[in-house]
Formats: sequence, C-alpha cells, structure tokens
Amino acid sequence: MSVYNYVEDLIFNKINEILSAREGVCRCDRCVSDMIAMAISGLPVIPYVTSEGGIYREIHNMTNDRLKVDVATRCIRAVEHIGRNVRHGTRKDEPVRRTT
Repeated sequence: MSVYNYVEDLIFNKINEILSAREGVCRCDRCVSDMIAMAISGLPVIPYVTSEGGIYREIHNMTNDRLKVDVATRCIRAVEHIGRNVRHGTRKDEPVRRTT
C-alpha cells in the first residue's frame, strides 16, 4: 500500500494539460517540479491510501468545484511564473512523466 496526496495528482494532471496547450514553456523535470511546488503551496492535503484504487474513486467523487477552480488557478499562475523565470538554460518539448 502507498500514501498519496490527491491534490498533488490534480495539480500534476492540470499542469501537464496546460503545458500541452502552450508553446515556448520549458517542460524539463526541474521546471515542472517548480511549477508543481508553487501550485501546491497553500492547498489542502487530501491523503489516501490504496492498493487497488477504491478509496481513490471515493475521494475523486468528493472533490468539490471550488478546489478544482483553486487548483486550475494556481497551476496557470505557476506555469506563467516559472515559464518567465526558468532557473536554467535547458528546454525540452515533452511533458514530464511521474515516476512512482
């Protein structure tokens, strides 16, 4: 069994969605990690433990619209901010893949 933060999952997916629609924004692991860190700051932690996804489905169904709006807003701001303020000189075209 593993412990996950559902809000982190939402942010990861939303940032990849935003990046797929924008050109000229760095998609390297460093920048995407910075975007995730910036977006998740201040949002609630919604932990879940699962080995088969049952609890995950319950949490997914309980997620309210306000949280989804907050996640989207923070992700857009993070992509814009980090996109303008990269901390390196490398640029890649593919979105980052989560490894767990």
